[in-house]
Amino acid sequence: MMAENRRPHERKGERRVERREKFAYVLDYLREGNPLDKHKIHKNRPFAQLLGTDYFILMEASTIKELQIEEKVDLEDPSFGVKVDFIISYDDLTSVAKDTLNRVIKKIIEEKEKLFVEFFNKSEPLTLKLHALELLPGIGKKTLREILEERKKKPFESFKDIENRTGIKNIIDIIAERILIEIERKDKYYLFAYPIDHKKSQAAQQQEIIYVGYLEKLK
Repeated sequence: MMAENRRPHERKGERRVERREKFAYVLDYLREGNPLDKHKIHKNRPFAQLLGTDYFILMEASTIKELQIEEKVDLEDPSFGVKVDFIISYDDLTSVAKDTLNRVIKKIIEEKEKLFVEFFNKSEPLTLKLHALELLPGIGKKTLREILEERKKKPFESFKDIENRTGIKNIIDIIAERILIEIERKDKYYLFAYPIDHKKSQAAQQQEIIYVGYLEKLK
């Protein structure tokens, strides 16, 4: 079990160090701005909606040149001409951005295959009854036992290795579905995405948040 005295999970109400994205993918580029955008400066100026590659943070950014959907940008490189203005929620995304989101999530997973494989090798229980791996869609107690038994024999080396040795299919799709759940704020546990507070309702403010942050722990 993950030892609480080593590194406790972050919970809502506790002080958290804000994360910053270095790279991001373009989910949508609005050349003329968007009159429906809630941010005044983006109603009639070019801007892009982005997904960060380290913490899966959604952002809106001003741009000085045209960007392509699914283009990867360096947020710290002035030559890209991208300036992050706002952190946004899933509900703020345009329909185009929502359509692009799943493809971009899968790209990031493929790029970070080594880290996600390490998650399968090193993930631990979150509680006495719940293992982190069980938060992945389709992973029940039986599959969990198979994963734990196989990784004891030999650490997994790739997504294909995991699939071949456990019978799990389409691991990238499974991980992508979990990340989307976290981006949409549909669970209290955040294995991969960094939870940004968007205070929309009293119920949302009272929701418990547990940030586990496996990707940054395994880097």
